[in-house]
Amino acid sequence: MKNRNNTRIFLFAASIFGLIMMESPLLLAANRVEPFIFGFPFLVAWILFWWAFCTILFFIAHKMNWGKPKSKQESDAS
Repeated sequence: MKNRNNTRIFLFAASIFGLIMMESPLLLAANRVEPFIFGFPFLVAWILFWWAFCTILFFIAHKMNWGKPKSKQESDAS
């Protein structure tokens, strides 16, 4: 039970962090065309990286049934 709570806390914190980084106002300080990352301007690469991070994180959370209590069948199997 404690391990499941730790996982929930980690997933929640990581999702909040990812969303904050995607919308970070610090990004506006580096809003230039010049530093290219994989052929994209820095701003576009930054948004794509954090979008991919959040997408993968939410997929993992979905597969782990994050936010839902264990069903009776899962409890009996354990």
